[in-house]
Amino acid sequence: MDGAQALRALPHERLLAQLYPRFIPSEPALLKAFGYGPPSVPGLLEVLALDLPETVDMLTADSLSDLGDITALRDRAFQNLRAVRVDKHKVVRDKDGSHFDVLMGSSYFIASLALVLDEVARRCTKHAPARDGILVALPHRHQLAFHVIRDRSVAASLHTMARFAAVGFEQSPGALSPTVFWWHEGSFIQVATQDHAGLHIRLTQEAMDLAARFAGG
Repeated sequence: MDGAQALRALPHERLLAQLYPRFIPSEPALLKAFGYGPPSVPGLLEVLALDLPETVDMLTADSLSDLGDITALRDRAFQNLRAVRVDKHKVVRDKDGSHFDVLMGSSYFIASLALVLDEVARRCTKHAPARDGILVALPHRHQLAFHVIRDRSVAASLHTMARFAAVGFEQSPGALSPTVFWWHEGSFIQVATQDHAGLHIRLTQEAMDLAARFAGG
């Protein structure tokens, strides 16, 4: 049963129970059908998808019009997202002081956990996110990496995460983004990416002020 068949055949509550937010690359050809979600992660589209037994089907704007109010549907999808199972959680550390958490799983919605990143960080690290925000990378659909910014290790962690994201993006199915983002007060800002030419850092003034403050600490 594909998404169109499911929308016709399954009870409404069953559909709602299988509804999740999912990221896909933001490509011009996809904008008309899937550009209905609110802006969140730069370079990605946030869409709603049905998690069916044999497939995960993304729902177009036309499909959603018969399912209900988009805001209510998104709220329910987020409720389901919070219960997504993470199969593995590890902390990556290097001798340069860099460190970040990596979540992995068979679910197609592991990367989507970035949408509730503050809750995820609190659950995984046992601490509330620091006021300076979180570095986050979404290399592919089955992985999420993050570093809660607390001290001067942020600079080294940013570089290590950029390399990590680039490898995951290039080598894994369901590739999403090779970029490291800075999550701060609910917004995602691109801060670093790496390609075949090397590491490229793009910082907002806020991010530069943040790095400078920790560098002097």
